Amino acid sequence: MRILAQLQTLDEALRAWKRYQEIPMEKFSQEKDLQYMVCHAMLLSIQSSIDIATSIAVKKTPKRPESYRETFSLLGKYHFIPENVAFELSKLAGFRNILVHEYTALDVDAVYHVLQNDWDFLETFRKIVKEFIEEESERPGTL
Repeated sequence: MRILAQLQTLDEALRAWKRYQEIPMEKFSQEKDLQYMVCHAMLLSIQSSIDIATSIAVKKTPKRPESYRETFSLLGKYHFIPENVAFELSKLAGFRNILVHEYTALDVDAVYHVLQNDWDFLETFRKIVKEFIEEESERPGTL
């Protein structure tokens, strides 16, 4: 059930992220409130993906991940998600660390680049997880 709650958070945050892609760079770079909204949607999207991925990796791979980045790498290595998606999600896990730990030095251009270019990888992950949940829900007591 925990994965379902995390997936709901991911769904909501990705919908916001998608809307925010329509913000022009000039407006984004000048308005702190927009930056805060975008960063929060990104953080929720990435963190909920990490939490979901960790739960799945523990169940579906023989190794416990030692880092957020490794969580996605394991899912790629064991063919739960495509390796190119795993690679990009690993990079987003690193970006999450920047959002959380280096927030005072955020590069607005870099944030905007992620906003415009990385949504698809999280959306692909979301779709794979939804399929996984549907398959698992057919087996009692698995989620």
